[in-house]
Amino acid sequence: MTDDARAATASLLRRTMRRDRLPGVSVAVVDRDGIRYADGFGSRDLAGNRPATPETLYGIGSVTKSVTALALAQLQEAGMVAFDDPVRDYLDVDLGDDSDDPIRLHHLLSHSSGLPSLGTSEALIGRRLRRDTDTLPLASTADFRAHIEDAVGGGDRGESAVGGGDRDGGVVGGDAAARREVVGSPGERFAYANAGYVLLGDVVEAVTGRPYDRYVAEHVLDPLGMERTTFDDMEFSMDDDHATVYLQEDGDLVAASLPTRELSRPAGGLLASVSDLARYVRLFLDGGTVDGRTVVSGEAVDTLTEGRIDTPSGPYGYGWRTRECCGYDLVGHSGSIAVSSAYVGFAPETGLGVVVAANASPGYPLVRLGEGVFACAVGADPQGAVPFFERRRRFDRLTGEYTAYRGVKRGYVARDGGTLRLELAGPLGGESLPLTESETDPYTFHTPNDAGESVPVEFRVQDHEVNLLYDRWHLHKVADEVVAPE
Repeated sequence: MTDDARAATASLLRRTMRRDRLPGVSVAVVDRDGIRYADGFGSRDLAGNRPATPETLYGIGSVTKSVTALALAQLQEAGMVAFDDPVRDYLDVDLGDDSDDPIRLHHLLSHSSGLPSLGTSEALIGRRLRRDTDTLPLASTADFRAHIEDAVGGGDRGESAVGGGDRDGGVVGGDAAARREVVGSPGERFAYANAGYVLLGDVVEAVTGRPYDRYVAEHVLDPLGMERTTFDDMEFSMDDDHATVYLQEDGDLVAASLPTRELSRPAGGLLASVSDLARYVRLFLDGGTVDGRTVVSGEAVDTLTEGRIDTPSGPYGYGWRTRECCGYDLVGHSGSIAVSSAYVGFAPETGLGVVVAANASPGYPLVRLGEGVFACAVGADPQGAVPFFERRRRFDRLTGEYTAYRGVKRGYVARDGGTLRLELAGPLGGESLPLTESETDPYTFHTPNDAGESVPVEFRVQDHEVNLLYDRWHLHKVADEVVAPE
């Protein structure tokens, strides 16, 4: 990695940390032979102002899913499972599927089982952070299985058996009500489901006869030399270089406890450093082998990373998603546990991988920061090459306060989810207009009128001046800060 690429990476990370209130970030860039660049930025603990390093331990959340998939690939190579096997062959759980069209391991691995998110991870993380006081039974494996079975119509459907009717007016306990959480037949559509990966961890335990975390330690982490990576929050807290994690709440950073969840370890429980994760990336860059030790075959690596089902962000395989970045296929996965986040990715064509971790979770998956680091590593400018950063810079230019001639009409452009919203105010009232980007001009947007017709909203950007044209109005930007009307 060149000196220019290192400097660009450091600049990108520090700029992003200031803007998005990330206390500490660690990064590594790796090739098949080892780490080519690694560094830490900011503080792993604000109170003690201890620096983040490449060895700092973070909660990496759903990056764990690829490890669970890797464990199953090992078991398939050993002839102990087959990805095409029905889940019912290994687990006594009613998934509401038909014997003629069963949910298979393949479907859980690719999030195409027909099960949507059932909120298990959100509920468990919320409890550990004391941000949720629900009494949903999720304290044991039996609770977890019952939660799934009730959702698909299995079990005794305790929740469905009381009350007057379902929300759609159907008869509670009837077929339609019982299957209301199923979003499609197996293999029909992508729906990200943490619960599916928890079941896959149960399959590992059922087949091997040992706890999931022990199997992963013995067959994945130890062979790769990932000596400090763990599922154990006590080991994490006793490590000299672990991150204090922070919840972003109402614009403030609040130190939080680590929301570990034993029940959902296979879906998002690993705690690791970017240095350890760099060794994990090398496994996929070098066909299943690291430092001469084969952990899984090259054929298995291809099986895990091959796209299986389309998603809006790119095809999803088994614990990995492929996105286009800087003209290359970047295979990776993000993870977040609300107070810590990570991204691991690699581009086989370039032989490069990136790892990024932070001790807070911004309002976007950390793949965005990973793409920026990858752009720097291949010599591209992330501000222009990565859509997230290009769009962010453009939106920064457009958001703010606008005024028409002599202030008769005022406008306020602000972010609204993934797009912009224009609020207009004046003596005769105002409007609130969602803006949709044009496919041909980055500074032209459209908003629907009350007849559903598309009305253009045009921004004219020149030097230090921004003007806005909408309907009869010509407004001039007068401030970057958005102070919305009362």
